[in-house]
Amino acid sequence: MKNLSLSVIIGILFSAIGTASLFLTRDPLMAAIWLSFGNGLIVSNLRLKRMDEQGNLVVAPVPKVRLYVGLGLIVMAVLLLLFQVYLDLTHA
Repeated sequence: MKNLSLSVIIGILFSAIGTASLFLTRDPLMAAIWLSFGNGLIVSNLRLKRMDEQGNLVVAPVPKVRLYVGLGLIVMAVLLLLFQVYLDLTHA
């Protein structure tokens, strides 16, 4: 639990909300927004432990690829949210 920061816990909560909203409301766009934002937070901030050469457990830094993928998921969530607002305004 020590490697779970506040943003990772919020990401897990958002992903759970997205999954539940997909099953309960059957609205895939809204579920994709929640899931994309939650998974982006999880991927970009989760720190994993590994063994170093001396056998000690150390916290590995977040690789740049994971950081870029997480930020891309967050940007995609914002774009999907803007698309959802556009659809809501044009159908009203």
